[in-house]
Amino acid sequence: MECLLGFASSVSRDLVCGALNQLRYPCCFNNFIKKLEQEEGDLILTRDSVQTFVAHAKRQTRKTSEVVDKWLQDAISDVDNVSQLLKEAKTKKICCFGHCPNWIWRYRVGKELANKTVDLEKFIEEGRKYVPFDRIATLPSGTLNILSEKCMNFESRQSAYEKLLEAVKNNDVAMIGLYGMGGCGKTTLAMEVRKLVEAEHLFDKILFVPISSTVEVRRIQEKIASSLQYIFPETEEMERAQRLCLRLTQEKNILMILDDVWEKLDFGGIGIPSSEHHKGCKILITTRSEEVCTSMDCQRKIYLPILTDEEAWTLFQNKALISEGTPDALKHLGRLISNECKGLPVAIAAVASSLKGKVETIWSVALNKLRSSKPINIERGLTDPYKCLQLSYDNLDTKEAKSLFLLCSVFPEDFEIPVELLIRCAIGLGVVGEAHSYEVSRSEVIAAKIKLVSSCLLLDEEDECVKMHDIVRDVAHLIAKNENKIIKCEEEKDVTIEHNSVRYLWCVKFPNDLDYSNLEFLFLRTKVKEFDGIFKRMGMLKVLILVNDEEGKTPLSKVSFEALQNLRYLLIYDYELSNFTFISDMKKLQSLSLHGCLLPSFPELQTDVVISQVTSLKLLELNKCDIKGKKFEVIKRTPLLEELYIVNIEGEWNANSEDNIEFFNTFSVPQTLQRYGIILGSNYFDEYNDEEFCSNHKTLLLNYFHISNEVIKSLAKKAKDLFVANIQGGAKNIIPDIFQIEGGGLDELNKFEIRNSKEIECLIDTSNHYSEVISLFSKLHKLRIDNMENLRALWHCLQPANGPFENLENLYLSDCPRLTSLFTYVVARYLVQLKTLKITRCHGLKHILADDDKMEKSQGEFTTGHPIQIFQNLQKVEVNSCGELKHIFSASIVRGEINKCHMLDQIIGDNVPSADRDKKELDEIIEEGKHPHLYSTSTPSTTVMNYSPGTFFFLHF
Repeated sequence: MECLLGFASSVSRDLVCGALNQLRYPCCFNNFIKKLEQEEGDLILTRDSVQTFVAHAKRQTRKTSEVVDKWLQDAISDVDNVSQLLKEAKTKKICCFGHCPNWIWRYRVGKELANKTVDLEKFIEEGRKYVPFDRIATLPSGTLNILSEKCMNFESRQSAYEKLLEAVKNNDVAMIGLYGMGGCGKTTLAMEVRKLVEAEHLFDKILFVPISSTVEVRRIQEKIASSLQYIFPETEEMERAQRLCLRLTQEKNILMILDDVWEKLDFGGIGIPSSEHHKGCKILITTRSEEVCTSMDCQRKIYLPILTDEEAWTLFQNKALISEGTPDALKHLGRLISNECKGLPVAIAAVASSLKGKVETIWSVALNKLRSSKPINIERGLTDPYKCLQLSYDNLDTKEAKSLFLLCSVFPEDFEIPVELLIRCAIGLGVVGEAHSYEVSRSEVIAAKIKLVSSCLLLDEEDECVKMHDIVRDVAHLIAKNENKIIKCEEEKDVTIEHNSVRYLWCVKFPNDLDYSNLEFLFLRTKVKEFDGIFKRMGMLKVLILVNDEEGKTPLSKVSFEALQNLRYLLIYDYELSNFTFISDMKKLQSLSLHGCLLPSFPELQTDVVISQVTSLKLLELNKCDIKGKKFEVIKRTPLLEELYIVNIEGEWNANSEDNIEFFNTFSVPQTLQRYGIILGSNYFDEYNDEEFCSNHKTLLLNYFHISNEVIKSLAKKAKDLFVANIQGGAKNIIPDIFQIEGGGLDELNKFEIRNSKEIECLIDTSNHYSEVISLFSKLHKLRIDNMENLRALWHCLQPANGPFENLENLYLSDCPRLTSLFTYVVARYLVQLKTLKITRCHGLKHILADDDKMEKSQGEFTTGHPIQIFQNLQKVEVNSCGELKHIFSASIVRGEINKCHMLDQIIGDNVPSADRDKKELDEIIEEGKHPHLYSTSTPSTTVMNYSPGTFFFLHF
């Protein structure tokens, strides 16, 4: 009997549970709709991301796998199916003469909704595997206009400009040649045309490729590929040419500007398709020779003359700051000097800039020098530029600027010199003398660089680089030769030198039979494996840049460096170092940079003998190196170290890796440290830029951080840019659990990104802090928060004494499911600089602004004639997949888009003529208990715009 009762009880329980499970389909019908709508939004995002990945792969001439293609086809089909199912579910089916829902229909459709939701979750998870974590950001439009100076409009240029523009727009013209003497402004004019055609969107792609007198096919291929965000899978030039041609033919309409062409180019060898094979590829070359235009079959040949005397005088006045109030005597001298520059813009700009602000006597001396100067053996039409640029060089009022000018000329033609590399080389060569502090020397080099730029002897480029005009570079070599300081740069052929006066040398084929006893600077890209005999003849060498040209890591022995006891800066690329004991021989070494090297374990460097003798080392950089054992406590015992850069050391830097734990357990730094860039796990972060870490001078990026590590905490507190993930140790907030409030917590931060930290519930919690808060995050410009599962608030606080986030311009939040609101009203009114707000997949977010302890006061100020100003500078708002969001603040001062926010009730905006009607509607919102603080006082009238759930809304202003 008991068995029967047990069996009956079990059956009845199963029947009841099964019945209840089935009943949820009609009873929870609306919830199933909401869940499927959320999954639909995620599916669309994933589908778009996969489509972008597939399109990018095609542009890279790669074929995606059949699995990805099938998933994408299924995704497109699923989007349509889900849309139809949701459309059916939103149709109101009723029975009993309209008095009751159709429960049978609800059961059937509800079950379909539930099953489809489960299927989509699995399907979306599969699709996300096909999306790469990061991709190269597209350069924003208008960047070129910011970087380049406005070209002065001269009549002699206008004719060439119009002809050039007409040829570029003519579909029947495929090859255009712009020619004129060196320094007359060909590149500048070509760049002006580029800006105009970019603004008018005449081409899908516009590429600018410097060629120079030495044609390097591989470099040209790399430059074109880089502009297309394309990476070659091959290494052989011919294979790369075929691949590049295939990639270029994918562009329907493309303009390629080939600058500074000296001879006929083999387009086939480079990979540039001919006009016969690609009608949409238009090519513009700039050259000093009309013969080059003819040899390259240019359909239009356009000559750019030098400036007329009046145009030259106008340019001179502009650069020398001559105005109506300038004394007539100085104007007279200026016109005579301008005439001596022979109409060359590059010479006029350099001379005029060097005389700017100088007394009349200096101008007279300059004129006499230009008239009397007769340099010997000046070739390639450099006579006039030489006289002018020699004068500009002589007028540099510091030896530091002159020395830096000559140093810049050792780099190859059209080479974009990273300012950081230039600084380290200059300090190593003693350009600014012997300074006790590396930071002081750095500042003096930067000051000299600024002087050269302002004197038009050096050009500022993007990405923290500078470049020397080819004419200026040629003249610099002549000046160095006259001062018996020969500078040589040979990228392909063997170096030939008449005697032993070479000081700076850049080469790839190293001559063994030359005397290098006076050599101070050497860049060497080589396949040579033994340097013992070579370096023994370089006792005066101060700067050595050694680049391995072999595949793999070539072993480099300690013996190679024994003779280099005068070395100040050593940079090594892609070698295997068996040990570090060679450092002990370099008594004067100040900077050591190792890029892509295979290194021994650091404990080998921990002997007292080695460490005690590296007393001069002030800068250490380990960039993408593979180190056997990551114990870095030795760094602390480098007594004068001022700058430390550890960038993307090989190995897994996730939260649970042994490398991470070992690194944090042993890492320490000396008290002398002033600049640092600790970058471990950068592929996890969106805002990090590899090119910026040195210029920002205090950057910390870690994909794991235990709050017990006081060294890391100290570095983080001083950082300018901070990227951190996987914070562990029990902290619920950043301030005050990790960093104290007193003294200005993280007040130096400019950029802050935090992600994947489950323990953090709040960024700042000052609710229990009753003393006056001085300032927190007061210099922060950009804040990104991503995948913070338990984040509930940005700032939990009493009213702060000073404005929190007062300089914040960009705020990005994504995947913070428990965040219900962004700001209290008190905090929001301090965000006067906020320009961009982007919120993605914060499914629990209900309000942008939330009530706080000052609710009554805020509401009073809101509804009276003295409203509080908030978000005065907000320009762009993007909200995506925030299903619970109910209210958006005023749209009157912001451009924004809102997508997949199905609970959104109102967007408060403007453009309603009746103020009385506005007040009435606003009162209704307040009476209904809706959020009263979503009001902006930037315009006197507001209106409530109803938002239909499931639609896409875009604000136009």
